Amino acid sequence: MSNSRRIVYETLEVYDEISRGYSSWRSRAWEIANVVRGGVILDLGSGHCVNGLQAALKRSVDYLICVDIAPSMLLEARELAERKKFSKVDFVAADATTIPLRGLAVDSIISIALMHHLPSEELHKTFAEIARTLKPGGLALATSWSKRQLRFVAQTFIIYLAKLLNIPGLHNYRVKWRTRRKVYTRRYFLYEVSDLEKVARKTGLRVISKGYVKQFNSLNSYVVAAKVGSRFEEVFY
Repeated sequence: MSNSRRIVYETLEVYDEISRGYSSWRSRAWEIANVVRGGVILDLGSGHCVNGLQAALKRSVDYLICVDIAPSMLLEARELAERKKFSKVDFVAADATTIPLRGLAVDSIISIALMHHLPSEELHKTFAEIARTLKPGGLALATSWSKRQLRFVAQTFIIYLAKLLNIPGLHNYRVKWRTRRKVYTRRYFLYEVSDLEKVARKTGLRVISKGYVKQFNSLNSYVVAAKVGSRFEEVFY
């Protein structure tokens, strides 16, 4: 197994452990998720799918698909959908780099707080899957934690030195997650707006909106990208 794959499955193990508490900590949806339109919505890296469900309830949607690598997160998502009495939804345990949907299947994709879990190689694969599954005229929203936060200043400096001096093992960020039972140290890969934009363009998507958004006291990079020829482009110009 490659190192990038190993990191992805480390994330799976942690989220399977913290799923119950996570749905309580992250109970509010992101307002930026409302950028998507109706039709079929895919919430990619959905966690308990609070963002996809909010968008689905506010839009006239045909269907919502919540995809996450951690099955326990999807159990939380199912409970949330039942509480909100929303039934036009499926829950799929899958890796974002190999979405188990046919091409041109969805009208909108929300991918919030997923990208910073992915090493560069996995990030490119995920954007390629986003481009593959979007219908012509579809929109995709992707966010990542930004390194432009005070809590990451010291780590950013260490990572810069490690790369400069070619020191292995220090090229990603470490963040501690505390639960009542255990403290987890997770690896993160923080991407700026220019990073997300570059990958989106490389996979054939047209970036129509980009910037930074603050949520839960964290600064996040984001891009909104459209399938080439999107009828939604005019909304942003």
